[in-house]
Amino acid sequence: MWNKNRSLLLSRIAVGIFLGLLILAAAAAPTLTKLFLDFSRAPMEGMSRQQALLCFLITEYASVFPAGALLWNLHRLLQRIGKAQVFVPANESALRLISWCCIAEAAICLVSAAYYIPFLLVSVAAGFMALIVRVIKNVFAEAIALKAENDYTI
Repeated sequence: MWNKNRSLLLSRIAVGIFLGLLILAAAAAPTLTKLFLDFSRAPMEGMSRQQALLCFLITEYASVFPAGALLWNLHRLLQRIGKAQVFVPANESALRLISWCCIAEAAICLVSAAYYIPFLLVSVAAGFMALIVRVIKNVFAEAIALKAENDYTI
């Protein structure tokens, strides 16, 4: 039977899988990017293969840091929720950092759209995700304030 503990476990496993995939992708980025450039028919006028490879690798490695920070904060958030620490300031901070990580990814992809237009779609998706996480962070902030007020009420 499905319950909240199994759902939390599934979320933690998914975060772990994505963290592993991020590490593998970072390690294999040069090879994967070469394969992508061989496979892709993307128009990159005025760029040699080496220039395109360099641009993609810069984008990929620049994206590793915000993605890693996002996954780490998500991991910590899920740990606290597992300990029944839901409406605590640390979770609000984690959600704020997660939203900033999404904004950083959106900015990286927006700049990268200058050489590869599909990054524009990724940028919009990351920006939209930042908005959603920001709204959830604001809900958490209000819930934390209400909880604090309730805790001091006799």
